Amino acid sequence: MRFLLTLLLTLLPILASAQGAATLVADSVFVPAGGQQLIAQGNVDVFFDGTRLSAQRITFDQATDRLTIQGPLFVTGADGIIFTADSASLDPQLRNGILRGARLVLNEQLQMAASQIDRVEGRYTQLYQVAATSCQVCETGKAPLWEIRARRVIHDQDERQLYFDDATVRVGGVPIFWLPRMRLPDPTLARATGLLTPTVSSSNNLGTGIKLPYFIRLGDHRDLTLTPYISSSTTTLEAAYRQAFMRGDITIDAAVTADDLTTETRAY
Repeated sequence: MRFLLTLLLTLLPILASAQGAATLVADSVFVPAGGQQLIAQGNVDVFFDGTRLSAQRITFDQATDRLTIQGPLFVTGADGIIFTADSASLDPQLRNGILRGARLVLNEQLQMAASQIDRVEGRYTQLYQVAATSCQVCETGKAPLWEIRARRVIHDQDERQLYFDDATVRVGGVPIFWLPRMRLPDPTLARATGLLTPTVSSSNNLGTGIKLPYFIRLGDHRDLTLTPYISSSTTTLEAAYRQAFMRGDITIDAAVTADDLTTETRAY
């Protein structure tokens, strides 16, 4: 039978360092001899400040003010950010700590698998040895249509930006190009200058290639998107200008292409 325990963290001495109230649900909850730890195990769920943490076992150590978590674990934040991991060591507020064998999902779109994730000050998430993609990842090990491999990625939750170090863009598992630094707005940000999520395009004439859109915010009502399209049969630069007016809006599309269909460079 499941055990339900509501903990008023500001009132219980064992969790006096945490602020606010949390609800803990587990198959069993006990305090070992010495009274310095609280251990919950078996289908553990913790609800705190809009965040839900699910795991198989959680140990809170009052002496170190740390949560030691055995997974598989899932953390869903009030902002919709999802973490999964094999294990973790975090502070009671889940703002600082380390997640191992982890995955970060932003806005149910962009997912990043990492060997380790560090949480810093509740604002920065640092990921190491990262594979990022918006494609569905197959359990069979088949490479996604596109992905970005990076040595490190920093997610700034306040600025809603992703910073990649030593990044390689791959299509079907094949490296296409490398960048020492790369910045992407996270999927929750609607209009911010920077690279957008790459897409894969395929046609009978031009084969399979990758599009790398770069969004430029020109103001509150204007923007420009430049999109290089690279495949085995073409090199194309697409441009889309948009402007909104009080009584309507305009969109202007243009492109310059050099492909195998003709011997001349064309613009339209």
